[in-house]
Amino acid sequence: SSTGKKDNPWEMVDAALSLGKGTLYALDNQQLVTIHSTQRTCPSCSTSFPPLDPKMFSYNSSQGWCPTCHGFGEVFAQAPSSDKPDAEEIESTLWTWNEGQGAPCSDCHGARLHAIARAVRLPLSGLEIARPAGGGAALAQPSWPSIVDISALSVDSAASLFADLKLTGVQKQIARDLLPEINERLGFLRRVGLGYLNLGRSVTTLSGGEGQRIRLAAQLGSNLSGVLYVLDEPTIGLHARDNDRLLEALSLLRARGNSVIVVEHDEETMRQADWILDLGPGAGTRGGEVVAQGTLKDLQVHSSSQTGACLRAVRGFPARGERRPVNMLGESATPSIQFGPISVNNLKQLAVRIPLGRFVVVTGVSGSGKSTLIRESLLPALKISLLRSGQRKAPKGVPADVPPLGGYEGIHSVHEVDQSPIGRTPRSTPATYVGFFNDIRDLFAQTPEARMRGYTQSRFSFNSAQGRCPICEGSGMIKLEMNFLPPAFTVCESCKGARFNQETLDVEFRGRNIKQVLDMSVDEAVEFFSAFQKIGHPLRILQDTGLGYLRIGQTSPTLSGGEAQRMKLVTHLLDGLNDPAREVRARRTNRPVSRFIMLEEPTVGLHMSDVKRLVDVLQRLVDAGHTVLVIEHNLDLIAEADWILDLGPEAGDGGGQLVAEGTPEQVAAVSRSHTGRYLAKLL
Repeated sequence: SSTGKKDNPWEMVDAALSLGKGTLYALDNQQLVTIHSTQRTCPSCSTSFPPLDPKMFSYNSSQGWCPTCHGFGEVFAQAPSSDKPDAEEIESTLWTWNEGQGAPCSDCHGARLHAIARAVRLPLSGLEIARPAGGGAALAQPSWPSIVDISALSVDSAASLFADLKLTGVQKQIARDLLPEINERLGFLRRVGLGYLNLGRSVTTLSGGEGQRIRLAAQLGSNLSGVLYVLDEPTIGLHARDNDRLLEALSLLRARGNSVIVVEHDEETMRQADWILDLGPGAGTRGGEVVAQGTLKDLQVHSSSQTGACLRAVRGFPARGERRPVNMLGESATPSIQFGPISVNNLKQLAVRIPLGRFVVVTGVSGSGKSTLIRESLLPALKISLLRSGQRKAPKGVPADVPPLGGYEGIHSVHEVDQSPIGRTPRSTPATYVGFFNDIRDLFAQTPEARMRGYTQSRFSFNSAQGRCPICEGSGMIKLEMNFLPPAFTVCESCKGARFNQETLDVEFRGRNIKQVLDMSVDEAVEFFSAFQKIGHPLRILQDTGLGYLRIGQTSPTLSGGEAQRMKLVTHLLDGLNDPAREVRARRTNRPVSRFIMLEEPTVGLHMSDVKRLVDVLQRLVDAGHTVLVIEHNLDLIAEADWILDLGPEAGDGGGQLVAEGTPEQVAAVSRSHTGRYLAKLL
């Protein structure tokens, strides 16, 4: 330097680029010359690049998506050519058909964008890694974020980044109108309680409640007035803290001059409503009427409203009078599973103890790590450990690295009662799934008409070629295959949906044929089969779980997730839980009979009265000697627990810790617990 001062290397680069008209040659310490350019061309490999366009950063556009996976991040065995005019629609359909069956894309590794979009970086000083001092090392490429890096941020992290971003010069002019828009939209997502979600998370992995809240956040950003908004159970999967945020967002929509209609069971939502329509009085065929309407006070005093009765009732917890004792210390400690420490996703070396033979509830705000701890970690570890304990060698395909686990020796089996469908074909019904349809068929086979014709039990099965409709093969519907579209179904013109042929329908039991019996609701069937214990017993349990309105021949694909989950609970209640013979065999072989049953948010879509019925069913399972663990946000169910594990304190990176454990009263006394704060008000 002619001035005797050490020149700034970045100023030297700028000067060289100016003299070289966008190109410079660099000589390193090994005397190796490299060429660098600010143009959209590479002088070394003679490769040029098109001007950047916003569509290049969208995996919904052919200009931006990865050419290998077409923007899905996964590669399927069969994919159409992208040169067809309707290729995007066809690929979307293929994604629906093959969801969860694809292999990770080897080119973009799940980023879904092509290489050019992934290579572009923003010179954001907020994410820039500090450079080491000195010479050539200072010229190393800074760690500026790409759009993939931004997409990996959570809403909370992105909001903090853009809120604290300090831009100057040209950058400030470019981002002048963009930054306020970004900050405002991120603020809307945080306002509805979705701060823990990653920006690039696939919509197919979101719950129904999360999807609704994303759409709600988009509407908050529209600043429209005079609009009618209709939301169907937006509180699904929401903690009471996040529920308050949602209600604030709905109040904001109302304050802007909009009308908001919410289909909901949540008590707090009803208490903040201006007007309530209560339908009923029962479910299914016993409902469909406006029982009451008016303000909350009007509803509470209405004598015929089941909702009003629940709202005005004075509740005590637990409803059974006392909780089962849990002692985690000393020689007389309650048998328990010890699990962890484990660090998966946002869990931070988390170790927990789960008392056996108790009603256990795992709580915490949305995104605090509940599903990661139980569904993704504990359940697989339990299943693997039980498999190994029954074999000398580890079963094939079972991973060797099982997180630390102890105290499971008293468990016979593990069951996850989720909300997945109980059947995917029209031949699956509540009667066939629970198992009493065989007994109904026996009754029809014993009628004089059936015996005279030589009909056996199999004649009254959907799978019997002799008894079913030959056109629809017992499904009652005709499936129409359509190219690149989901199949369509129409009612069978031959049997008119009866599913059986006329000869089978001629046979009647107590004045009803097999089709008319299958069309009965559970409530009707309880009375009809009251004299037959093998049929009446499962029907009464279905009734006890609040499923009395279902038709016993209703096709399983038409059941909701909550209905399917309660149907599975019924099978556990019936599956020999109190079978003395089974217990004798267990004692003879020195093997346990206790089950570990896990449910995730079983109260979804349930009325307050149905939640009470559900709790009674779960308590019956625990009374039979089994362990029931529930991941739940519903305070009425949480307050009935024997033991609570509360995770948090926040979502995402702010969660993954055990905030509190104990009885509901003990958790309610922990000021750091969001669950405890709302539980204290209820108790």
